[in-house]
Amino acid sequence: MSKKIDLFASIRPANPVTHEPEATIYNWSIHRATYHDGDVTDHLMGSIVGKNGRVTSAVKWLNPVARTIITISGRVYQLSGSPGFSNEADFIWQTWKNKHDVINDEEVSIEYEKRITNIIN
Repeated sequence: MSKKIDLFASIRPANPVTHEPEATIYNWSIHRATYHDGDVTDHLMGSIVGKNGRVTSAVKWLNPVARTIITISGRVYQLSGSPGFSNEADFIWQTWKNKHDVINDEEVSIEYEKRITNIIN
């Protein structure tokens, strides 16, 4: 008999927003998730300075001048550098997608980077 492993159980949630209202994220990327019910949300993922990989709650707002993203949880993420890739965040994302019935995953970091670049240039 094979034992089914719940990978989601091995992922620790982020600290509450009241304890960590802001975080700097590097090797970041943004993915657009489409769900079985047709809902669509964008999620920021990457590595948090001083911590591990993270996948955020849905993106609520981008401030291209300040290079910050606010998620529906209310946390503010400072984008550090250009888009990149985080192995830890990707593991969390792949596991999260399976648990939440994501039927399509589109990498949209370039869309966000263009919005930031258009403000700067």
